[in-house]
Amino acid sequence: MTDETSAARPVPAPRTDRTRIRRHADRAVPERIEEFLLRGEVAHVALVDGGEPRLIPFLYHYEAGHIYLHGSPGNATLRLLRDGRSVVVAVTSLVDLIASKTAADHSANYRSVVAYGRGRQIADVAEKRRVLEAMTVRYFPGREPGRDYTAASDEDLAGMELTDVEVDEASAKMRDAGPLGPHDDDPNFPGSAFVRPA
Repeated sequence: MTDETSAARPVPAPRTDRTRIRRHADRAVPERIEEFLLRGEVAHVALVDGGEPRLIPFLYHYEAGHIYLHGSPGNATLRLLRDGRSVVVAVTSLVDLIASKTAADHSANYRSVVAYGRGRQIADVAEKRRVLEAMTVRYFPGREPGRDYTAASDEDLAGMELTDVEVDEASAKMRDAGPLGPHDDDPNFPGSAFVRPA
């Protein structure tokens, strides 16, 4: 599925209080949810099990409102998601580190999405193959099975877990600015202020 196809789906934008941006609401960018999910690299997946929180990072694939996570059948988080429980997925990309002349004004430029949904186990081998080959291309553009690597066998695919988290709603937030401390533009104030790519 292409970026254009994904962008054609209505964005799962904020609808309830759980996706309302409270601090720095001016940084909310719901129109960029799809873009940030398509470009992200690591998804942190959180859920509650037996009253205790559980959080684990995953490589992932994103297509039109669906976040795909994969792992071994022994992966406890993916096993728990089989029952359709609520899950939250956070994807954050650190862009720049921002140094200020005042301690409290050090910051970072970032792109982030917090998405809520429910998991669904995918058992169909053909669907697993399609998603995992698309995921490989996302992380390694241009690589093709049979040319650049040996394709997974049906047995390999049957022996792995693939979960589809359909996004119910999400929020996106970003910072894109230089140093904003009260003295950062003052050449006579001691210290230094700068932007350093992450």
